[in-house]
Amino acid sequence: MIKIEKHNEYYEKYLADLTEHMDKPQEQSNPIHVGEKIKHMRETQGLSLAELAQKTGFELSMLENIEQEKITPPLGTMIRLSRALNTVMSSLFSAREEKGNYSIMRVRDHKTAPLPSGRASYHSYIPLASDLKDRHMDPFIVKLNPEKAKDVVPSVHDGEELIYVIDGEVKIVIEDKVEILSLGDTVYLKSTTPHIVVTNTDKPALILAIMYSE
Repeated sequence: MIKIEKHNEYYEKYLADLTEHMDKPQEQSNPIHVGEKIKHMRETQGLSLAELAQKTGFELSMLENIEQEKITPPLGTMIRLSRALNTVMSSLFSAREEKGNYSIMRVRDHKTAPLPSGRASYHSYIPLASDLKDRHMDPFIVKLNPEKAKDVVPSVHDGEELIYVIDGEVKIVIEDKVEILSLGDTVYLKSTTPHIVVTNTDKPALILAIMYSE
């Protein structure tokens, strides 16, 4: 059995490597071009940006920035976009050949996983099962950055989600209720309830987020 002290040493190195990797998504040799996929799906279905904006309720300028990969859209935004495009969110993240029955991502691969291209103002994320077809849950490792965290607006989308804190301190606002989560804390919520998830300090936080949609 690994001693606690040694276990913490391995875990801290893993967190450091993972955080460094997620800080530099633009330097990846094989990033996931989410914006490119969204644009391709939209054009294939004969939708204009204005029509997609009407279907999702998003600002036209925001959709333009997403397609041009100037920003990385939050996960709630991705769910609403995938529904408007009549697809599942997993299809927007698939960087590997899709499988039918299971998906494995080993811990060593977290540090080299392809990230969505673009720069997020307050978060970045690694999809953990983008190669599994026809699934109902989408798991991610999400890095919550302190930059512009105060500018984050409430997210509302279909489904449910579970959030588990891997590192740091997280503030979750659900309607008008504020909850502070620390290492190992969990929240499960109905995603149709307005919610905000940000780091609660001037340092980044890491969470495991599992999104479910029927």
